[in-house]
Amino acid sequence: MVSFLVLTASVPLVVNPFDNVVSALCIIPSHSRLTNRGGPSRTPSVQSSHQSSSSSSSKSSSRLFSSSKTTSLSFDEMSKLDQRLSVLEQEAPEFLFDYYEPSLYSFSIAPGRTDTLSVTSTAYAVRALLEYPVEERPVVLPTRNIIQALIDSDWRDNDLYDVSLLTLVILRSDPDLSIVASLPDTSIQKFVRLLTLVLSGRPQRRRGEQQQFSAYISYLCCSVYVTLQSVTKRNPETGQLQLGVLTSDVFDHNNDNGNIDNDDDDDFSSTSSFWMNLTVAVSRSAETSFNELCRQLAYRSAGDYSGAFDVIKLVYSLLSYVKSTESLRGTAGTTERVLPGRGPSTDDGKEEVIKMNARLVKTALKAFFEEQDLTTGLWDRGQPIYKSFRRQGRNVGNAYVFGIDALGSLLELLPPEEFRPYLSNLDRALEWLESNQDVQIIADYCDPETGQCFGKSLRGWSSPFLSPPTGPIAWATAQSVTCLARMRRIVRQLLHNDVLEEFRGKKTDGPDSKAWNRLLDSDVGTPGSSSCRTIKSILEERVIVPFSESVTAPSVGAAYSTILFGSPGTAKTTITEAVAESLGWDFVVIDTSVFLEDGLSNIASRIRYVFTRLMALRYCVILFDEIEEFCLDREAPGITMQSRMLTTAMLTAINDLRRTKQSVFFLATNRLRAFDSAIIRPGRFDIQLFVGTPNLEARVTLLDQAFSTITTIPDDTKEEAKITYKKFLESNWTKDAMFMNYLEGKQFATSVANIVSKGRSLDDDELDRILSQQAAVMTARGQVREEYVAQMDLSRL
Repeated sequence: MVSFLVLTASVPLVVNPFDNVVSALCIIPSHSRLTNRGGPSRTPSVQSSHQSSSSSSSKSSSRLFSSSKTTSLSFDEMSKLDQRLSVLEQEAPEFLFDYYEPSLYSFSIAPGRTDTLSVTSTAYAVRALLEYPVEERPVVLPTRNIIQALIDSDWRDNDLYDVSLLTLVILRSDPDLSIVASLPDTSIQKFVRLLTLVLSGRPQRRRGEQQQFSAYISYLCCSVYVTLQSVTKRNPETGQLQLGVLTSDVFDHNNDNGNIDNDDDDDFSSTSSFWMNLTVAVSRSAETSFNELCRQLAYRSAGDYSGAFDVIKLVYSLLSYVKSTESLRGTAGTTERVLPGRGPSTDDGKEEVIKMNARLVKTALKAFFEEQDLTTGLWDRGQPIYKSFRRQGRNVGNAYVFGIDALGSLLELLPPEEFRPYLSNLDRALEWLESNQDVQIIADYCDPETGQCFGKSLRGWSSPFLSPPTGPIAWATAQSVTCLARMRRIVRQLLHNDVLEEFRGKKTDGPDSKAWNRLLDSDVGTPGSSSCRTIKSILEERVIVPFSESVTAPSVGAAYSTILFGSPGTAKTTITEAVAESLGWDFVVIDTSVFLEDGLSNIASRIRYVFTRLMALRYCVILFDEIEEFCLDREAPGITMQSRMLTTAMLTAINDLRRTKQSVFFLATNRLRAFDSAIIRPGRFDIQLFVGTPNLEARVTLLDQAFSTITTIPDDTKEEAKITYKKFLESNWTKDAMFMNYLEGKQFATSVANIVSKGRSLDDDELDRILSQQAAVMTARGQVREEYVAQMDLSRL
């Protein structure tokens, strides 16, 4: 993403005299971005004086407000919430295809009764389906055809709602704009026209509180601006900015910038740069949404429900504020003010970048959920989507924001932990979705005698503001599907976080291959044979590469479960942790102590408890470390009945975990032969890998590492020593060399490096002397070595 110079002004809030309250409410020290980890901040927040018993007389006396509980649901309660969500969410995408008309590439309000594409319904439906991986969608949509149909549809220049909505959906469907770039020139120019029209809708300082467009449309526009910034890059050959693969020359044919109505502070000519207008648009979105958010919190704090406070303005100002300030994060704190065509401003003023205030966000989120009507689970309809109704034929109910859509937008934008105090509010919204599903039959034929009609059924939801009720409609169903998908992701992530914390797991911040690259490799199979492979190549092929894109639909050959066996000290734990870091997944270790936490008499129930929680983990690497005592061979002489029962319980638990296909897990053991054969068979564990000592190439790497600490040895001397060193190890590999573990091998390499650094000759006799000394005390001697050799050929790929 390109870092823009941000042109935000250090101007006072544009407010009326009543809004002196705003300054007191919104002067809060800036904090860093909201975190995706841990619980909500414990810093004090601005408390609302509004309570249900003291609300304005214009509010219904029967209205119930949610409590501001900070306690979260238990694991079992959240699991039940997740189960309820899964019932709706898993079949919800199929609802959308009831409205799809392939001939039009459209999702229609009344399928079969129109011959034109419905922009709003199609845009919301595509947005909903983008919440699901391709493999989870009931039907694969023709994305290119739908994008072209949207661009070439009959949208109007003066309808910024449709224009901003379809532009945003196109950008999300085609992130690098490669599909748009492949369309005919006329379609590309219509798309550029869409972009300039959205830029023309940016907030303006001079309008103050009376912005031209509603908070909802402003949020859609803000989302477009931020998405455009995220796909903007600089062409390495020309040095010019471009949108994805769309180069700047596509704007040369359409340079009126949408007849942008400029601020009194911004003297942009009609030929001003698209990029400058984009930069200012993000900055103005942050500025005006901050003003409006503070204003709404002030009205609410004052108890002004007579028309000043509006929950829809509150939530969409919050959304625009978070989205725009997050986009500005990382830019310079102040920049010189640039006047197009005239260079830097001659005044001494500096332009400040607006930073997200986390306490302000938390306060606004709390206010939004406190405004939820617990008798319905929804919110007041608030400000209409259009601030004026000049177009004829609009259903009044369609002109208002569906509260479920607002909730879904919050669930997408804010970190999961921010919703922990409001799980009961999510539960109420889910209850509304559960109880307001509707089915309508679009009749193709009705029997005149029985009155029974036959035709296509439409399933879904409608807006509660439609009167009289119309049955399910496409856009409301799509918004509900979107909210359900995002709500389930939030609940699942909170379950994941709780389990990871309980078992003291490790969170990762994204893929990092450094640990994997540092990991020394070892051979799997007989060294020197044609079938011999390395453990890193196998794990890359079966785990890292297949799961790099998806855990539920990995590429062919993916191994969800792996046994790592071998002698102690062969880095089995290090290997699994490196796999987790390479994937960018969280990591948790389950050892014997976890199962013994409730005492010896409760191990079976503890196994159920532990695995129930492990099955809630997603995108996580789980390591079962030396748990063979709970998986002993049931046919072994002298085994007790309790041990047999524990093995049986573990069989079921491992099988259930494998079937979830939400994480990958490893079992590390030094005693493979102790396991019950049913535990380690294919189906429960996909592959079984012997983890030996570092292989020959890894031994050379150890010598390289030893040389790196000595700067006095010439490079040619090092290379000559490495050749001698490698040849010696090859000739003595199966005798003693391969049995040195990592620490022993490192000590051997260090001794060799010290000899070379002193200018002494490195020959086979000298190396044999060092190896003989090392072999006399190495770990793998006698029976241990025999067991090592016996295990080398037990791998199963």
